[in-house]
Amino acid sequence: MLITYYLIAGAVIAGWYGLYFLWKRRTEADVAEGAAVEYARYQRAEPHLVEGMDEGRFRSLYARTEVPAQPLYTWAAMAIFLLGAPFILALTSTVITWMEVTGVIPQPAEAAQQLQVSAEGFRPVARADLEALQLILQGWGGFFSFFALLIFWVLVFFAVMRRYHRTRPGSLREEVLRSR
Repeated sequence: MLITYYLIAGAVIAGWYGLYFLWKRRTEADVAEGAAVEYARYQRAEPHLVEGMDEGRFRSLYARTEVPAQPLYTWAAMAIFLLGAPFILALTSTVITWMEVTGVIPQPAEAAQQLQVSAEGFRPVARADLEALQLILQGWGGFFSFFALLIFWVLVFFAVMRRYHRTRPGSLREEVLRSR
């Protein structure tokens, strides 16, 4: 089952990266054209700014500032999430089992019994029989798993977006000045 998941996740990740690769290859022609135009404009308007810089170096700076990095970072966040989700679910399941075994949280049967018995004696607090109530309480582990995945997604996106903003380049002029 886990192997099937990873095969499907790998196919999704590879497909998404393939689309990203095609998009990047298509934009490289636009970047080369735009870099040539900008380089010629800087040579005319501000020759001191690009003095000693060849067109290849300028093209790499132009690509760094003008090509959106968001598709790659989105791909990375999704890849990390898809590859890490089974580990988070396994960790959540292990923690829930450990909490039930050690008595930190009551067993579903005990909790169902407590909900069925009131202060006056045996009176159903919940409108379900004991077995149905026990099954409902066992399903609450899925609630913890959902929130664990949600927290994992927020942490992954926080880390990826933090890196994105930390490595984000300035304007083309700033990058040309910085590279000198």
